[in-house]
Amino acid sequence: MAALLFETQLCTRLHDIDAAGVVFYARYFYFAHNTYEDWLNSRHSNISSLLDSGCILPIIHTEADFKAPIGLNESIVLRLFLAEKKEHSFALEYQFYNHQDELKAVLQTVHVCLNSKNRKKVTLPAKLFD
Repeated sequence: MAALLFETQLCTRLHDIDAAGVVFYARYFYFAHNTYEDWLNSRHSNISSLLDSGCILPIIHTEADFKAPIGLNESIVLRLFLAEKKEHSFALEYQFYNHQDELKAVLQTVHVCLNSKNRKKVTLPAKLFD
């Protein structure tokens, strides 16, 4: 079972909506990445302190399943889960729910931990998930 790391709320705005009247697919990744940054900032004084430690965490894979459309001015609860953790990488799952607890979308990002200077794999910092 995936561990809940973070939860946030958002409300869709006009600039999130496409010509069909629903959230443009790329905005889901925008929302997810903002949630990822908010989670990192909640765990550390700021993201810069993590990056200053010499590791970077680039995304190496993404995927998305869209279950139901999200429209304009819709309130969304976005839950971030740790889906998998390995020595050099981890997977995050983002679940989008409306306030009736209907699952709207599921995204996943896979990150690898690299040394910021030589771009070689390094072990995930212990403080990332402790």
